[in-house]
Amino acid sequence: MMRTMRILYAALALLCAGAAASAQDADRSGTIVLGKEIMPKDTTLQRRFKNHLIAPKGEWQCGISVMYADFSSSNTEYMLLLNGVGADASMLRLAPEAAYTFADNHAVGARFQYTNVSGLVDSATADLLGNFEMTLEDMYANTMSMGASVFQRSYIGLDNHGRVGIIMDYILGVTRSKSQFYMGEASDAYSLTKKIHIGFAPGIVYFPMNNVSLQASISLADLSYSNISAYNAGEVVGTRHAWKALASLNLLGLNFGLTVHL
Repeated sequence: MMRTMRILYAALALLCAGAAASAQDADRSGTIVLGKEIMPKDTTLQRRFKNHLIAPKGEWQCGISVMYADFSSSNTEYMLLLNGVGADASMLRLAPEAAYTFADNHAVGARFQYTNVSGLVDSATADLLGNFEMTLEDMYANTMSMGASVFQRSYIGLDNHGRVGIIMDYILGVTRSKSQFYMGEASDAYSLTKKIHIGFAPGIVYFPMNNVSLQASISLADLSYSNISAYNAGEVVGTRHAWKALASLNLLGLNFGLTVHL
């Protein structure tokens, strides 16, 4: 898992370096006619919608997305192994990315994500995979995760000027996370989770300038496989393998990003 993430980190650095080396002119417009209509191969689709050029072929993209949120115990996906949770927590997520537009309005790229979730657990039972349980009251919980993913992004340009559009991300990624509990000092109980997942995240994009875009997207569907190991006093007390499918509108899946186009 860590080796895979290191390889993908190196790939992101190479993508950004290539983008900087190939950026000879900061003006996207050049000889490219942004906003022109892209004719679909299937001509019957032309009657359904018009797709305007918003991300021309040969373009490099480097960006970052950020999300911060406060949430309650209703969002228990981020408080692993807890039952009957009464908690208030906050989440910070940072995700740098790089992509290359291999065809008009179609790009592929890599993204790396850091997520930190922390908060006070008023009351809960930590079910460490059926082999060990502990009752938590007024304890501090923290989950930190690192992830890497590749994605394919499709754009649908909505206007004749190439400024506004819809984005659709198809994602394949891996994540490694650690959850710990504190009461003054760190306890001996924690969990390690390794997850592989595929997902779909639509959104909107707006170009306030020719070379800068702003995006807002939300994860609507996710299928994941997780390997969870629970530890107490340094010893493995249980493991679990789980498949999970989500298809819902969750505000914790919302991301806001800024991208530079070269």
